[in-house]
Amino acid sequence: MGLSLVGSRFDERDLTQMGRLLFVRVQLPEATIEAVVSIVNTERIGEGKKRKWHLGVKVQQISDEHKELLKAYLTKRQEGEPLIISE
Repeated sequence: MGLSLVGSRFDERDLTQMGRLLFVRVQLPEATIEAVVSIVNTERIGEGKKRKWHLGVKVQQISDEHKELLKAYLTKRQEGEPLIISE
């Protein structure tokens, strides 16, 4: 899974350590999920105050409920359903 961190206050050595575990909270359109992930790759992009981290992570631990919410979200995205439905 890819994560983008904007304005994080982590030290660079914390985000460049492969295998480091992070507790993350991801806001999906219909729910917020939590998981423990490990860093598999990192990239720092941008310049100055607009620099941000892109992390490649592997899910190490996630509850069954949050796993199902994530699977449902990814299935919806794969099928091309819009993120926001307005009437």
